[in-house]
Amino acid sequence: MEKRRSKILYVDHKFCPGCGHGIVNRLIAEVLEEMNEDKGAICAVAVGCSSLMPDTYGVDIVQSQHGRASAVAVGLKRCRPDNMIFSYQGDGDALAIGFSETMYAAIRNENITVILINNNNFGMTGGQMSPTTLENQRTTTSPYGRDVSITGNPLDVIKLMSTLEL
Repeated sequence: MEKRRSKILYVDHKFCPGCGHGIVNRLIAEVLEEMNEDKGAICAVAVGCSSLMPDTYGVDIVQSQHGRASAVAVGLKRCRPDNMIFSYQGDGDALAIGFSETMYAAIRNENITVILINNNNFGMTGGQMSPTTLENQRTTTSPYGRDVSITGNPLDVIKLMSTLEL
């Protein structure tokens, strides 16, 4: 079987070996092609692992400030309502510093797609505990595991967003 390469992926990804970002990026590229959105799609990324995408993707990508990719995607959609707009964010970007932007885009039912990669830790900066780190999960800043009596429960964004009346 011949290995198929998406037309909008210029070069192999630059993510760490064994990381799932490369697979997710390939799947996004394939879906954009299947939907015939590979020419008009615009992606908003922030810092973190998503900032490695612009060198490999053949769609327009806007680099935003940390935590602001959802807000930038909303602005792009309002300026370019006919384009397919999506953000690509990690849990640190979308659910820590960018929690408000992510939630308010959902509350307003904005017509964007937020692709959220939940690593359950701040992966690019050394594996520190994030809002979604699971109870007892070990990270570099919680070497004995997350103690919910001290840090609170992990953020379950799907459960939280499912309560929204859209």
